[in-house]
Amino acid sequence: MKVLIGIEIHVHLLTKAKLFCSCSTDYEGKEPNNLVCPICLGFPGSKPKVNKKAIDFGILAAKALNCKINPEIFFSRKSYFYPDMPKNFQISQYEIPLAVGGYLEILGKKIRIRRIHLEEDPARLVHVGGDITSATHVLADYNRAGIPLLEIVTEPDFTSTKEVREFLSKLSSILEHLEIFDPSKEAGLRVDANISLEGGERAEIKNITGFANVEKALNYEIIRQKNLRRIGKKVERETRHFDAETRSTHTLRKKEFEEDYGYIFEPDLTKIEISQSWIKSLKMPELPDKRVERFVKQYKIPKQQASVIVYIDKALADFFEDCSKIYKNYKQLAKWIVTDLLKCLNWNKITIRESRVKPKSFVELLKLIDKGKITERLAKEIIKEYVPTGKSPEQIVKEKKLVTIKGKKELEKVVLAVIKENKKAVDDLKAGRKKALEFLVGHVLKKTRKTADPKVVRELIEKLTK
Repeated sequence: MKVLIGIEIHVHLLTKAKLFCSCSTDYEGKEPNNLVCPICLGFPGSKPKVNKKAIDFGILAAKALNCKINPEIFFSRKSYFYPDMPKNFQISQYEIPLAVGGYLEILGKKIRIRRIHLEEDPARLVHVGGDITSATHVLADYNRAGIPLLEIVTEPDFTSTKEVREFLSKLSSILEHLEIFDPSKEAGLRVDANISLEGGERAEIKNITGFANVEKALNYEIIRQKNLRRIGKKVERETRHFDAETRSTHTLRKKEFEEDYGYIFEPDLTKIEISQSWIKSLKMPELPDKRVERFVKQYKIPKQQASVIVYIDKALADFFEDCSKIYKNYKQLAKWIVTDLLKCLNWNKITIRESRVKPKSFVELLKLIDKGKITERLAKEIIKEYVPTGKSPEQIVKEKKLVTIKGKKELEKVVLAVIKENKKAVDDLKAGRKKALEFLVGHVLKKTRKTADPKVVRELIEKLTK
């Protein structure tokens, strides 16, 4: 059964003020309901005013996603009754969005963008004593109400969860390079996913955060819908919630249709003309695809490594370029970032921007290898301490006395001791069993606390066991 998936991505824009008032958007860690005013609380008689910066950001995103920007836009009232919108309507765009008809290419396939529009974010709801389906009561924090959201709606062009994750990863990178979005912000990017099996009704999964959770939610929903079809039951059109702990979706409510929202023109805001001169005045930065191409051409590194560095995190690409100013072995630099640095960051569950890793100290580690003071194998151990602490690699080497053993006589003594202690392994090596060689190398490295060069150790063992 063919799977059809379309997604709606809600992106918090990095404006300093909210979409329709001057309240600050810097709400994380602040006391609840402090960054509010009569406008974002929906008091009768309050008059909204559009934040031009939010429209600028929307135009940049539309250009990056190959969309047609409408010459004239307006806002509408989307009416519904929920506790996260005190005025019982959301100011959004429906009839004429900011932009239409774009696309983003992933895995050799074009995913069509149906529309891009601006709207205000609702309040943050805190479910006490359970989750959204089982909480004893709900608290509302209106600090988030009114923060500008950019909603990007795709056509149902995805046929696998892998495509969805690839799309979100690339889109996130583009928005980061535009400097209109910060992935480290709470609820900075949320996804609503519409999913159906060909010929069946679709279900919508609301407010999924995290790319991995989007993939898990969709995988569960595909299995759920296939099982319903197998036993002859129909899939109902409804809105569902994804529980990250149980990795399952649950019914929230029967799905509303667009006409149920009763859209009307927002009478407190005028129509806005988007002129060509306005569009041209917004400078487009270097986007990820072009940056990857430049990395390959300028630094002569493999495209696969350049893609990892650029697309995983803009801050990681910036880090690479900062390091390249003080360390010219670009291939070595790229290799260590893509392998061991990323591995350690993931192990510590932090990003490069959250870590204490700095270009100067990271390059210090690579130069220790180049000078022969430590082996690559030893550097792989040092980086495990360096990443979470930010401590100077040279300092770690001094404190733990980890300088590579260079004296051949000194190393020979260790090798001879290991040969003497492991006669069976030596006999196995002489009998042609290659695993015995690695066994002996491992023991030498253990005795030297991994400060010996494995290549030199192998050569010595082979020489001294003949």
